[in-house]
Amino acid sequence: MRRILPGVIFASVASVGLLMAAASWFAVDQANRINFSAVADEAVRRISDRVESHILLIRSTGAFFAASGRVVSRTELARYVEELRLSDAYAGVQGIGFARLVPAQPDGDSAVSAEIGGNYGVDVTPWPPTDQPDRAVVTMLEPATDRNLIAMGYDMYANSARRSAMDLAVKTGSVQASGRVELVQNQSQPKQAGFLIYSPFYGPQGGKPGARPIGFVYSPFRANDLFSVALNRSPDLPIRITIYDTTASEQNLLFRSEGMTAVDAEQYKVSTTLPVAGRRWIIEARPSPDYVPPADQSRSYILAIVSILLAAALALSSRAQQQAVMVGEDLQKQTQKNLNDRELLLQEMKHRIKNMIARVMAMARQTARNSADIDQFTTSFIARLDAMATSQDLLARSKWQRADLRTLLVQELRQVFGEGLDETRLSGPAVQLNEAATQAFGLTFHELATNGLKYGFARNADGELSVRWVFETAGNDSNLVLNWTERCENEIPETQAVVGGRAGGFGTRLIDATMRIELGGTIERNLGPRGLTVAITVPVKKIQPGT
Repeated sequence: MRRILPGVIFASVASVGLLMAAASWFAVDQANRINFSAVADEAVRRISDRVESHILLIRSTGAFFAASGRVVSRTELARYVEELRLSDAYAGVQGIGFARLVPAQPDGDSAVSAEIGGNYGVDVTPWPPTDQPDRAVVTMLEPATDRNLIAMGYDMYANSARRSAMDLAVKTGSVQASGRVELVQNQSQPKQAGFLIYSPFYGPQGGKPGARPIGFVYSPFRANDLFSVALNRSPDLPIRITIYDTTASEQNLLFRSEGMTAVDAEQYKVSTTLPVAGRRWIIEARPSPDYVPPADQSRSYILAIVSILLAAALALSSRAQQQAVMVGEDLQKQTQKNLNDRELLLQEMKHRIKNMIARVMAMARQTARNSADIDQFTTSFIARLDAMATSQDLLARSKWQRADLRTLLVQELRQVFGEGLDETRLSGPAVQLNEAATQAFGLTFHELATNGLKYGFARNADGELSVRWVFETAGNDSNLVLNWTERCENEIPETQAVVGGRAGGFGTRLIDATMRIELGGTIERNLGPRGLTVAITVPVKKIQPGT
């Protein structure tokens, strides 16, 4: 609990501060959203007002035709349109015209061609080809600009989007807007999206149920011109607008503000619908780069940063106090460990002295058994003592440095068994040991060799020793596995076996402590009637130099 207390303090204080910062941020964000929604509503209102004025224009033109009780002449329509001053007051409107509804037959084509010729003095045949039973041919369009004259004779009923709007106008008896179209008189590049608004005209008989209209009073609109003028009124709105007809898809796109990109800010995006003469437009509003939220979020960020810094300061203060206590406890533990290490060192020294005396006595017995006289015994015994001293000196140096496993093993075995060691029975890959592993394995080899000399295979003329080691992989871990194997052709006496394998003396405990505790490994002994097998397994990461 004491270790996690600084973290608990940090998490608690930081959480409270961040919650306060989040609440502040949310409140500011909501205020900014409301503000931008008001800007977006103003943009939609401007568009709605502009479109409504244009729809009213079509209605008034239809009323002009109805009041006349006939299709007005081209001269009358031209004078009427001139008085409206479309280019000044109705930007985006390409003109006001009339489309005559006639059967798609040679007689009908001839009639509208003659009407167009009488109005504008041009010889035009209705176009394009159609598979419909009727045609709605443009016979008048004012003002008579070069662009509008291109539309003369165009059969709007041949186009599905225009035809659908005209059919709905007849069905509902009111003005009807079309979907997105490309105006035939729109020859500029890139071409603007457009739409048309139709009002059916029935002539003197009026719009009785089921009556067939004479034609349609209509007006074509260039969407970009219309919406740009509507939005660019003073004061400027820091907003970007996208307008779709019916569904938000590129094929239904009517208008997109200049500079609009796919990465424009989505944070304050507002989407709304606008009913327009029987159609439903989808209007999406996003802030432009000029939009500045009225409420600044920086205070929320500053509050979050201050909360984290305060939490960190309190946590560090708590940690510093704990460290002062822990230093005292660690000092006490280190003192106790040093006392324990000194006691272990004294016990090991006593044990090694006893083992050294046992080795000297064993060497004396073996030398005496194989010596013919006292001179031969003296010479051999002194030579072995000298070899033991030399090996002991090399071993002492290697224990505190980087050492090779095989070299360490050979030194220990030679120290115990002399130069007659059969090194061919020692096999395995090259293994470099760190300092801790060198001490552990050196001590282990020393104990096993001395044990073999005192109680094991070395006491029997037919005894043999083999040591083999390999690397093995277990899952994601790699281990070093070393097998110490002692074999005799004759069975080992029971008393000797008990002393050698199961006594559990200081040497056995020392080996266990080094392998299991220091290196995190395992050691298994298997004593049989003809010998002893010791299997040592340690993780490679525990013995590598630098660890």
